[in-house]
Amino acid sequence: MRGTPSAAASGATPSAPPSTPVAAAGSHVSEGMVGFYTANPFRIEVKAIERHAKLTVLRMEIMTTATVNTPGDFGYGNLTTSFDRFRLFDPIGRKVYFTLRENDSDGHAFGTRNHQVGADYPDDFVPGVRYPVEVYFPPLPATAEAVSIAPDLPMGPMTGIPVTDGAAEPTARERGSTDTPKAGDTFQWPVVVPNGKIWSGVSDVNELVETPVKSTTQAGDKETIGLRTDVLFAFDEARLSAKAAAVLDDVVEETRRRADPAKPPITITGHTDDKGDDGYNQTLSVKRAKAVQEYLAARLGADYRYRPEGKGESEPIAKNEKPDGSDNPAGRARNRRVEISYSIKQRGPDVTTTTSPSADQVRGSTGAPAPFRADPGARVAGFTWSVHNQVDRLKVDVLPLYRDGAYVVASFDITKANDGLFVPFPIPFSGWDDQFSAGSDFGAFILVDPATKARYHPLKMTTEFVENYVPALDAGETSRAYVYYPAPPDDRTSITLEVANGGVYPKIPIER
Repeated sequence: MRGTPSAAASGATPSAPPSTPVAAAGSHVSEGMVGFYTANPFRIEVKAIERHAKLTVLRMEIMTTATVNTPGDFGYGNLTTSFDRFRLFDPIGRKVYFTLRENDSDGHAFGTRNHQVGADYPDDFVPGVRYPVEVYFPPLPATAEAVSIAPDLPMGPMTGIPVTDGAAEPTARERGSTDTPKAGDTFQWPVVVPNGKIWSGVSDVNELVETPVKSTTQAGDKETIGLRTDVLFAFDEARLSAKAAAVLDDVVEETRRRADPAKPPITITGHTDDKGDDGYNQTLSVKRAKAVQEYLAARLGADYRYRPEGKGESEPIAKNEKPDGSDNPAGRARNRRVEISYSIKQRGPDVTTTTSPSADQVRGSTGAPAPFRADPGARVAGFTWSVHNQVDRLKVDVLPLYRDGAYVVASFDITKANDGLFVPFPIPFSGWDDQFSAGSDFGAFILVDPATKARYHPLKMTTEFVENYVPALDAGETSRAYVYYPAPPDDRTSITLEVANGGVYPKIPIER
């Protein structure tokens, strides 16, 4: 099951956000589904996100909108307590914060617990009862003025939530009563403050943007530029072609602008596809890496150190064959590459990323966090997706995208379109043609800029993605899905959605 990242805490200081538009106090209300095998409707009002010295407190008020008692299992699978699946996402600092948990085999989250330790099931939510809830996270940096709540639940994100300085530290509380609450009550579940051994998770986010010439991957403070060797070299050659200079000169300028010479080396790694002899491919990959290294060194000068290496066919980033076993030329082309990796220069706390739109610019600026919106808007495109050997049909309504910091949020309403229960095993929209995003629940959904042919993959954490999931659905039931992507250039007001084996949908609006 999804949910527990292999994330390491990071001490990098994010850059300060621009002026942050936020909604008025008390207006951060969202409705959505919670659950997996049985998803139930809930109303969530965010009361505050409080910054404290040693932790962050998310305060919410949760109600069921069903007319009967509703199971309150917000944490399931390998997250066994109540509200573990809420996450905080800083779209400026580019980090995801996970709930503070007991550092043991059970991993119970600290904060409000309606799922008592040792109990088989959590308490039910009673219609008309308000339940105050606290969830604890690692401390947010002082520069974070607003963050998004990115739940790993079948509901949309809640963007633009202001971060305030907390006053009194959170305190433990007992259960308000042993009696079952009734409509109109505000009921207090027990609250457990962090103590003992604490698991604390903060994950950098990684992104992949591809063009027909190169790809750019960011993973924390590391950046990797992948160049197609078909552009740099003739077939089976290790001597740079005449057209390679234009591509490499752009890389030289980008490397000079972004690579930190104080954190060597710049690593140049050659890769091949799997056609041919393993040993031959290994030798060719090394020779090509050295050819690129010599070109970079001649133009970047002595301020940098370099390490050329070859991996042959051992580390593909795409499938060399399609799922049916036939050849996959597009995947092989992506595998034939030279990657240039370096540490990014650290920006000061008063500097934000800015880019000016141009014909070859593929990455947008880091803008302000998105203002809060209860709903992304009405359907702008749609299709039907068949799964489980055509037994299940899912109706997918595509909603407008919107920018949030350095990223865009894509939202979809997923409806079971025929009779019977749909159980999402295997994951219905997972990708297959790129290893970076193949593990995403929505890896089959790629954003494509028709002007530059740039392809934007789902935003990745360590092993998971900044997204939610599709739960089990009965006929006619609808679930809200979302996934974050790197933002395209600032002047783009629409983009194309490409669905693997599912069609191409142009002019999907991008709102601010």
